[in-house]
Amino acid sequence: MEFIYTEPIGLTDLAVLEVGTQSCLPDMSFGPSVRDMYILHYIHSGYGTYSTGGRTEPIGPGELFLVMPDTVHSYCADSDEPWRYSWFGFVGTLAPRLVELAGFTVLSPVRTADSSLSIESLFDNLMSLRNEPAKELLLTALLYQIFGTLAIPDDAPTLRADVGHHIRNAVSFMNTRYADRISLNEIAEHVGLDTKYLCRLFQQRLSMSPYRYLTDLRMRKACRLLRRQLLGIAEIALSVGYQDPLMFSRMFKRTIGLSPTAYREKAKLESGTGI
Repeated sequence: MEFIYTEPIGLTDLAVLEVGTQSCLPDMSFGPSVRDMYILHYIHSGYGTYSTGGRTEPIGPGELFLVMPDTVHSYCADSDEPWRYSWFGFVGTLAPRLVELAGFTVLSPVRTADSSLSIESLFDNLMSLRNEPAKELLLTALLYQIFGTLAIPDDAPTLRADVGHHIRNAVSFMNTRYADRISLNEIAEHVGLDTKYLCRLFQQRLSMSPYRYLTDLRMRKACRLLRRQLLGIAEIALSVGYQDPLMFSRMFKRTIGLSPTAYREKAKLESGTGI
């Protein structure tokens, strides 16, 4: 195991406390325990499991998992192909918001990094900063870069170059706030436009309304959560911005053509995990 402990040197927005990398032995485990910081892991190779909140999730190469502060958790390397991972331990007033923008929640602490992004190379740079005189600042800058990369939605449609900055700002707002109860007025206010004009722009450039874009975005996120087979329907509804599971189920069926339960069963059969 290689690791670096750092001194925050007065940083309050985001401060890296430790980083490291480790090639684990078979069945090597950590926890159950509680930490007083966030710890973001990236899996370079091999496999293992992460357990928190009564759920255990298998994790493999190219995936990340986040340990939340003051939360009981444990993780264990696979007995046949144990993982090699790198990690950041960090705190700060901006940490909760950065974690949210990167797509992590208490209910969804695991995500896959898009293969087209440079996440692995960013984690590979950790130990090269060991002897740098300003390593605390450099590691913090690297963590910001990682969060900035993860904040790029991995399932949002690619926008044409001519859609304009107002629509791009509105889409970015929805991509990061889809789990909240946001309204058309909030979206329009965020981009500084009248609601009617914003709707007209969306219709002209994307051939849909902002409401339709937000609904489609939420349903894509829900499909991904349903395929992972980890959360109940009510939990998934909350995760994508619906307080009422019945309303979520109606919107899901209207958009996808199947009920959430039927979609989950279909995904289970297609993945070969069905009985």
